[in-house]
Amino acid sequence: MVRIGVIGGAGYVGLVTGVGLASLGHKTVLMDIDQSRLEMLRNAKSANYEEGLEPLLAQLIQDDWISFTASQSEAVEDSEAVFIAVGTPSLDSGAADLSAVITVAEQLRDQISGYTVIVVKSTVPVGTLDVITDILSRNLKEGVDFDVVSNPEFLREASGLVDFFAPSRVIVGSGSEKARNILRDIYAPLLAHRTVVEIDFIDSNREIPYIETDAVSAQLTKYAANAFLATRISFINEIAGLSEKVGGNIKDIIAGLELDPRIGPGYLQPGIGFGGPCLDKDLRALVQVADDHSYEPVLFNGVLHRNKLQLRDVFNKISYALGPGLYQKRIALLGLAFKEGTNDVRHSLSIKLFRELREQGATVIGHDSLAMAEATELEPDLKVSSELDSVLRGADLVVVMNSDELYRNIDWTELGFSHELPFVIDTRGVLDQNSLQKAGIKYQILGG
Repeated sequence: MVRIGVIGGAGYVGLVTGVGLASLGHKTVLMDIDQSRLEMLRNAKSANYEEGLEPLLAQLIQDDWISFTASQSEAVEDSEAVFIAVGTPSLDSGAADLSAVITVAEQLRDQISGYTVIVVKSTVPVGTLDVITDILSRNLKEGVDFDVVSNPEFLREASGLVDFFAPSRVIVGSGSEKARNILRDIYAPLLAHRTVVEIDFIDSNREIPYIETDAVSAQLTKYAANAFLATRISFINEIAGLSEKVGGNIKDIIAGLELDPRIGPGYLQPGIGFGGPCLDKDLRALVQVADDHSYEPVLFNGVLHRNKLQLRDVFNKISYALGPGLYQKRIALLGLAFKEGTNDVRHSLSIKLFRELREQGATVIGHDSLAMAEATELEPDLKVSSELDSVLRGADLVVVMNSDELYRNIDWTELGFSHELPFVIDTRGVLDQNSLQKAGIKYQILGG
């Protein structure tokens, strides 16, 4: 057992990481400055929706593996490892905002009383670990009082627990053997598939790759992974746009691509582009790192440009279907979170589209299985309804924004429209086309 503190423990990455570490049998203290979220966590409730998270949290609290505090010094006290999982949002320049990381490091400098491994989970650009080391070294001695380690997270929202307990890889970046030994102790139960609570989706027959490298390579691996995923999304969106122009079928094109073992499946579904808290932010930060080192990131800039064009293209499709005047046109957005299976509306492209439509005078009504409260908290002018049928019946145009199973199963023939049928734009290619055709509804699928 290793005693662990997690700074930023009420955020998505910090919470999933903390719950995961506690489940491995480590005494874990989650620290956060958000008192309301901490109170929810003490009652085994989470502001971040993740299937299976709350029951697991309740069990860990009951068995005294996990606790919560608003005091960083309390989280650091007696901890052998402190995980930093605070946010690093984009600045206007595209660079990562490291103010929260620096604040944590400045406090740690006065709180560490014995050798402690500082494990950076937050996605930070190359050079940040040197900054943390410099801050801590003003009071402490590297290698004696502390070491700083990069341990990037690869947690997908809505699949975070699966990604923690059945990861594609665990990467540890450090030049300190002492620090590496502690990280090995931390992850040993995971690699051996041992937990102190029952985890249904652990595959005891699967070996988990554990990679030790230098800190720079560990950090760049995280950025490279997100940059590659963003590139795949922009690539298939560009192919889908071309397919529309020349009369192709994007579903057939994707099927052909996925069969190529050099390409494989995944992140080849055309849509409105990539949003959310990671891909855009991390790609912009990587571009800034390249610029800082006099290296021109031609490909990455192109990926960002294509992503920006996707939202404009969808807006143009709406204008083409309804005419240039959108004033008082009723438009339904199906899916408000940045992806299905989560209630996270940060950097949601649905919210960005809502803002564009609102500026043109359209009346927008949204639906989401999980994120309606979060969406209206962010945008109070956005009308929402949990009654999907009524949302569809009253719309002049419907835009499907994510792949929620609920939208896949809509039977358009049974809706009983009392006025003119809506036009439907399916940005994810998930709707039942036979049902749409039988209902006499005109529709457009991206790339088809």
